[in-house]
Amino acid sequence: MSALQQFAGRRILFLNWRDLANPAAGGAETYAEQIARRFAAVGAKVTMFTSEFEDAPSHDWANHYLVVRDGGRFGVYLKAARHLRRYGGRYDAVVDFQNGIPFFAPFWAPGGTAIVCVVHHVHQEQFDMYFRWPLNRLGRFLEGPATRRVYGERPVVAVSPSTRIAIRRQLRLRGPIYVVPNGLEPLPPSRVPRSPAPSIAVVTRLVPHKRLDLLVGAVPSLLRRMPDLRVTIGGTGPMRDALLAQVRELGLETVITLPGRVSDQAKSDLLASAWLTAVPSVAEGWGLTVLEANMFGTPAVAYDVPGLRDSIRDRQTGWLVPPSADLASVLASALAELADPTRRSCLAEECRRWAGMFSWDSSAERLASVLLSEIMHRELRWPMQRAVDLTTVASWPPDQVDDDLERRLRKGLRVTDTITRRPDGGLSVLLVGCDEVDAVTTLRRAGVSPGRLHLATSPVVLCGSDWVDH
Repeated sequence: MSALQQFAGRRILFLNWRDLANPAAGGAETYAEQIARRFAAVGAKVTMFTSEFEDAPSHDWANHYLVVRDGGRFGVYLKAARHLRRYGGRYDAVVDFQNGIPFFAPFWAPGGTAIVCVVHHVHQEQFDMYFRWPLNRLGRFLEGPATRRVYGERPVVAVSPSTRIAIRRQLRLRGPIYVVPNGLEPLPPSRVPRSPAPSIAVVTRLVPHKRLDLLVGAVPSLLRRMPDLRVTIGGTGPMRDALLAQVRELGLETVITLPGRVSDQAKSDLLASAWLTAVPSVAEGWGLTVLEANMFGTPAVAYDVPGLRDSIRDRQTGWLVPPSADLASVLASALAELADPTRRSCLAEECRRWAGMFSWDSSAERLASVLLSEIMHRELRWPMQRAVDLTTVASWPPDQVDDDLERRLRKGLRVTDTITRRPDGGLSVLLVGCDEVDAVTTLRRAGVSPGRLHLATSPVVLCGSDWVDH
C-alpha cells in the first residue's frame, strides 16, 4: 500500500493563502490543489481553508474536497487560526502552505497534531518589492524568527533544493527538510508547428518579482539583430498595465503581444510554436512555467537564481546566466543557437525527457510519505533524528537484484525513502536525510548489504530516481 493510500478515511486540513479558483492564483495554488485532489481521490477527507474573493461561495465542493473561504488577503490568517482553535481536534494532520508567511498552525492546533509546512520560496529579499516600512520588516520577522520559534524541529517540505538551502541559510529552520517538487499536468496537444521565425513566449503571473519588464526592455536590441522576432507574454496580474505601457512607450505594439489570461489550448500553442521562453525572475521556488515549456520541447533562458537553477539544466534544457548578464545579449545568443535545426532538435528532445520526469501523482505520494512519517512520529513518540540535508543513493546491478532484496528493503526502510526498479533491471534506493555513513547503518538495520553508494545530485533529488543522470 502506498503512503497516499494510507490516508483513506483520514481528515486532512490544507491551509493555503488562495485556492486555484481565485483570479490571483498562481503556481502555489496549482501545487496545493493538485496535491489535495490526489489525497481526496484515495478517500482522504480533505478541507482546504483559504481566503475569500469577490462572488466566491464561502463553501465549495467543486473539486471533490471541501474548500472553506473566509477572510481577505491578511484576514485569512486570523480566520484560519480561529478555525484551528475550534475544529483542530477533528483533523488527523495539517499541511500549512507558506506563501511569504505561514499560518503558524503549531501555535493554534491541538498539541500532538501532525503538521508539515510547505515552502515554495523564501521571500526575505522580496518583501521590499511589495511593502513599505514597517510591513516589510514585519514580513521578514514573521517568515524568519517567528516561523523558527513556532515550528521548532517540525518537518518542512521545500519544492526545490534551492528553496531548501534558502530555508536553512536565511530562515535557519532546524527541522528536517524534504524536497517535493511541482508535478506537471499534461496540457492539450498543440495544434500549430514551431514558428519559422524567432519567437519568445512566456505564460505566467504578471507580478513584480518576475521582472518581465527586463524582457520587454531587451526587445529593441534584439530587433536590430532579428527584425522578424515576435514576443508573447500571456497571463494576468498587477504588472500587466505597466508592461502594456512600456510596450507602447517603446513602440513595440506590433512585436510584443499581451493577450491576458489564456486557455490551456492557447498556452499549448504559444509554448509549442515558440523557439524559447524567458524567465528573468529575481528568484523562484521552482519554475513551473519552465517545465510547461519543456513539455513542448521549448528551452528556457533564466538567471542563475534559486529555483530556476533547479528547473533548468544548463545547456541541456536551457541556459542559466549570471544575474549581472545582459538579457538582450543572452537571448540573442540562445536564439542564434536555436537557428541550427540539429541543435534545436537535441535541446527539444532533452527538454521533453526532463519534463517527463515530473508528475503530480509522484509529488502527492512524496508529500504523503512526509506527512505519514510525521503522523507515525507523533503517534508512536519516536525520537527526532538529526536533520541532514543530504540524500544518498544505494544501487545494485541486475545480477544482485531479486525479490528477497526488494522485500527486505520495503520492510526495513523508512516511508520517506524511495525504492526504484531501474530500466536496466537494477535497483536503486534514495535514502533521504542520510549521508553515506547513515546510509550504511540504515541498510544494515534492514538486513541488506550496502550496494554502491553515492550522494544524490540535485536532479536526482528532484526526480526521486537516479536514472535521470543516465
